[in-house]
Formats: sequence, C-alpha cells, structure tokens
Amino acid sequence: MTRFVELIESGQPAESDFDGQRVGVAMAELAGRCRDQGRLGAEGVWRLERTEVLELEQEAQYRPCGGWRALCALSVGTGVLRAEDECFVPGPDGGGQWLDDADEVRRRLVESFSRWLIPPATAAGLFLAMGIHPLWGLRLARRLHVDAPVIDDPVEGWRDEELLPEEDLAALRKGVFAAISVVMSGLRKLDAQCRYGQEALTGFVSEAITFGRNQIETSGAGLDVLIEDVGDADKAQARSMEFAARELFDGVFVPAGVMRRFDDNTVAVDPDILEKVRVGHLGRDAQRAWLKCFLVEHPGECVA
Repeated sequence: MTRFVELIESGQPAESDFDGQRVGVAMAELAGRCRDQGRLGAEGVWRLERTEVLELEQEAQYRPCGGWRALCALSVGTGVLRAEDECFVPGPDGGGQWLDDADEVRRRLVESFSRWLIPPATAAGLFLAMGIHPLWGLRLARRLHVDAPVIDDPVEGWRDEELLPEEDLAALRKGVFAAISVVMSGLRKLDAQCRYGQEALTGFVSEAITFGRNQIETSGAGLDVLIEDVGDADKAQARSMEFAARELFDGVFVPAGVMRRFDDNTVAVDPDILEKVRVGHLGRDAQRAWLKCFLVEHPGECVA
C-alpha cells in the first residue's frame, strides 16, 4: 500500500476546530506590537526573542497554535513583518486591511512558504530531504526572495552564471515546486471532519519529496544541483524526511491555522483554505497536474 492510500484510509470521523479567527487576531497583535515598538527582538536569525514571546502572551492572554515564534517567522512572507539580522521590523504590508479576513490571513501564511520558501528553516529542511546542494538551496531561496513583493530593495547576490547556471536553477525550482504541489493537492483531498494518521501523512510527504527530487534528476541538472544519492533505505535520509515533514507541519500548516496535531498522533487539516493557495506561480489546476504525475508513479494511488 502506498502512503497516499494509507493516508486517505487512515481517516476517522472526528470534530476538529480550526480557529482561524484567532490566527488573524494574533497576526494583528504581532503587527501592532512591532509597529508601536519599532522592532521585535530576535535571538539569532528569524527567531523571536524569548522576552518578546512572554510579553506577547501576557498582553494577549493566549498562545496561538504553533506559538508566537513560528507565527512571527511565517509572517515575514506576508509582508506584515520584515526580518533583519537581530530583529523583526514592520513590513511593507504591516497595516494591510486583509488582516481582518481570517481566511485570507491563513491563505497568505501558507503562501509564505509555498510561494517564497519562508521561513528559511522549513525551506532548509526540504532542501536537505531532497538532497539539494546547500549553495543551490540558498540561491533558489534568495531568488524567490528577490521576486517577492515583501522584500525592500532586494539584492540577489549571485553573479557567477558559470558556477550556478540559470537553466539548472530553473530545473531546481521545478522540482521543489513539484514536491510542494503534490503535498498541497493531496491535502486538499482530505476531509476537515476527519483525523488522519500522522505517520501516514509524514510518509506521503516523504514520497512527494522523493518525487520532486526525481524531477530534478530527470532534467539533467542532477549532477550539478544534487548531492550524491544517499538511497531511500538510508537511516539519515529517513530522519531528514521526518524532519522536513515536521518542519512543514510545525513551521507552516499549524501556525497558519490549517492543521491541528493531536496527542494520539493524528492530524486534522482544513482543506478549504488550501483551495486558493498558489505554489510559486502555479494555481490549483497546475498543482493538480503534478499530483496526477505523482499518481502515475504510484499506480495504486490512482483511486484518488
């Protein structure tokens, strides 16, 4: 049984409350505090300072799903905040009227990663699991940040096209977005009134990641873009797959309010919010086409 079938069949009817309104309120709280103070302190890069977290919890009297740190890092991709070396500052869209629309807030939070590969820790987990050379992962992320409307006066920083040629970057982008497209399209097929096995979901994400890597390999760019094949059975690779899936859940879907994780190792997903989510420049139909290609590689899943 392939993991996508296992995921679908693991669903059990259960009520799951997705408090999207609270996510919107938390985003407004972050934006307001950053605007009033002029900055939010960070511990290292893209990590909200502990004192800031405690003060936010005291003022708001609640902790958003996934925590303030995860929400803060993810918010950068929406334009509400902008990350600097040791702090977060108000972003170009810090006062956006869309903050009053809870569903729009959640969509934009998911697109922080699916379009711009923000936050970097989640992107790094995906690159590691796909076996992408670190320099290439950094170049792709920087290129997307250059294209993003949320970065002020971006500078890409890459000029050596002989070392990192543009055609290989295109192949890398295609593979990464193919993997994310499969995940998004698969999650859209879940029922919001069911809970699914977390292990099965992790397995499905792992297969999607492997599928994305295969797209890079077949493009002819594999020797330049990918590190040596570690093999599917390698324990280190299995751990990197689990890490990438966990980062995707805890760094994107949970703080965005579209996923809930439960103590019995089940998860629930709100697929309606994902209907309008873009992956790079790909809309829902293009993402679905990648899922169909994925299903061809896993014939037993064609029941989907």
